[in-house]
Amino acid sequence: MKSICILCLLFFVPLISVGQKSIFLNLNPVFLGEPFELGTTYTHPSDQSFSIDYLNYYVSDVIITHDGGQEFTSLPAVHLATMEDYTLFLGNYDVQNVEHIEFTLGVPSRFNTQDGADAIDISSYPPDHPLSFQDPGMYWGWAFGYMHVVTAGMPFFELHNVGPQLAKQVSLDVIPTETSSTQIDIELYCNVDRWFNSIEFTTMLVSHGAGPENVQMMSNLLTDEVFSVAAQAIIPEYINAQSFVYHNAKGLNVANIPSQAKLLRVTDQLGRLILSQSISGTSDVHLDLEQKGVVFVSLFNQEGSELESIKYILP
Repeated sequence: MKSICILCLLFFVPLISVGQKSIFLNLNPVFLGEPFELGTTYTHPSDQSFSIDYLNYYVSDVIITHDGGQEFTSLPAVHLATMEDYTLFLGNYDVQNVEHIEFTLGVPSRFNTQDGADAIDISSYPPDHPLSFQDPGMYWGWAFGYMHVVTAGMPFFELHNVGPQLAKQVSLDVIPTETSSTQIDIELYCNVDRWFNSIEFTTMLVSHGAGPENVQMMSNLLTDEVFSVAAQAIIPEYINAQSFVYHNAKGLNVANIPSQAKLLRVTDQLGRLILSQSISGTSDVHLDLEQKGVVFVSLFNQEGSELESIKYILP
């Protein structure tokens, strides 16, 4: 009887995960619709020219509406996004279609100050936690709390936006990108240029707190669509739903490669090529990569057409 129960349990466990998909939120940074790069000088529609050294911000309490109005709030509750690391893993959920997304731009009050219901001292967080110490710093002590957005650049400016009244709600209808049978991506643009609308770059603009420039920058979230649905937000057809990527002690592996795939390419989330190799005649391949973070493994046929692109986060 005991053996029968164990066999039943082993049979049932895989069934409960059927329908679950990995949900990713991509906050692709752009300036006037073109891919954004730190350190590049851009001319704003206000005719001001400036470059940005860093622009980091918190995204919290992501609420996903899916499959006819159902809702869930993803965990973990707080994420940190930068101009170089802007893919957020929201978790695995039983979701077929994503319809709407809502999130707090900033750190919710319950985490933010000593009086917050879920607040703990910053030194108690593990080093890789978004609310742990960051560089540049995003924490101003219990009196003021976490900074929702920090940015700096040239000609010299520095805006660190902090204060409970500055956290804003972003709400958008979205078009999900079904990257594979087990993954859905939500593609948004972070329109960097719009974040700086109505801000005048005077000599040595430095404002830490909730000054006029800080308020303006955060208000632009609501009035100027700093976040919008990305142009690449589509629902592509994927040819082979069985191929998958996994990581083990040997490195990155791609399994169940379709027979029509002849070339494999690995790129980072900025589109930079990391690796390219022929895979004709093989169904499994091991990749020796030192890369960390988000990568895209793409398979191409003999004619150069992309068959499938799989996103994976390397530890």
